[in-house]
Amino acid sequence: MNWRRGLFRLWIVGSVLFVIAVASYYYSEYSEIKAEFDAAASKPEASILATNAKLADWAYKKFYSDMPREQFDKKITTENPIIEPKVVAQLKAIITNIVPSRPLDEWSEDELLAYMLYPNIPKLGVWPSLWPSVVWMAGLAFGIPLVVLFLGSSLVWAFSGFAAKRP
Repeated sequence: MNWRRGLFRLWIVGSVLFVIAVASYYYSEYSEIKAEFDAAASKPEASILATNAKLADWAYKKFYSDMPREQFDKKITTENPIIEPKVVAQLKAIITNIVPSRPLDEWSEDELLAYMLYPNIPKLGVWPSLWPSVVWMAGLAFGIPLVVLFLGSSLVWAFSGFAAKRP
């Protein structure tokens, strides 16, 4: 009987099952977040400030309180209403502090409203990537089986020293 070959085959089967379990668990959890990011990344036809009164009031109070409201109302009907570097920098600071893996119900009101406003701001670039979360999940899915392989190989090597010598 070959213990090494049998244990290695057992490790392969266990690792494949573990990777499938981790992938299915995190896929169900992160597919909802990815859908939200994909929806936000698609640029709407009109400025969201012109169609969302709550968001327009927030942007006015947060960034444009020194401007007359009538002038602000005219400004938000343009294609790219937010182009001022100061406002873009403040929004970028809010957006870069958003952790994509955090549930939406834990986001502050500023984070949610900046998230809604994001598609209308071409200077901000792209959303924080989901890649750090994917890398962490891959590390979990593949790292634990590799640690088990290392420990198992070490134990097989250690116990092979106790084997009786063959003539």
